[in-house]
Amino acid sequence: MGARTGGLLLIAVMLMAACATAPAEPPTGAVKVGVGIPAVGTKWVTRRTDHQAGGTTDRTSTVVEASYQGRSVYGITDGTDVNVFDKATRNWIATLRDGKERSVASPDDGTFSWPLWVGKSWMASYTYHDLERGRSWNPIQTWWKVAAYEDVKVPAGTFKAVRLEGSPGTNNATQVTFWYAPEVRLTVKHVME
Repeated sequence: MGARTGGLLLIAVMLMAACATAPAEPPTGAVKVGVGIPAVGTKWVTRRTDHQAGGTTDRTSTVVEASYQGRSVYGITDGTDVNVFDKATRNWIATLRDGKERSVASPDDGTFSWPLWVGKSWMASYTYHDLERGRSWNPIQTWWKVAAYEDVKVPAGTFKAVRLEGSPGTNNATQVTFWYAPEVRLTVKHVME
């Protein structure tokens, strides 16, 4: 067998092994969480702590109905910016200020892959455009996995949540962990390192 054939065989085996670790369906008895979007008008307060800068800020967010590039989407606004999300996937598409794009993910950031269940994993890949600075990165990749379905305690209370962990990939150096609570259809805790 030549080096080229051996290399192709190795790639095929690696791809089959990767597919074997990510089942298309949840195991029997697993909790399966479907896509959820808070109702238009829903408001909540987010507390952000920056351990490097040593400060804490609170921000009120509101879900709004929005349109983006001719399609119906939903937005979350803090009164200054509107973060635009795809209704079908709940994935981030763009950030707008005064109706103008500040940053865009094409096609979207791929954070969610519904339905979610413990053990599910996927790779998100998208092009990121920073329109304020005139820069783009392609691809931005993150390896996601659903690590647990557990209780998470935050100042607003204790929620049953799916813990998602994002590991850095190409053009990405951020480790992300967040807890999505299906009861309130919100990410109730988010840690970036």
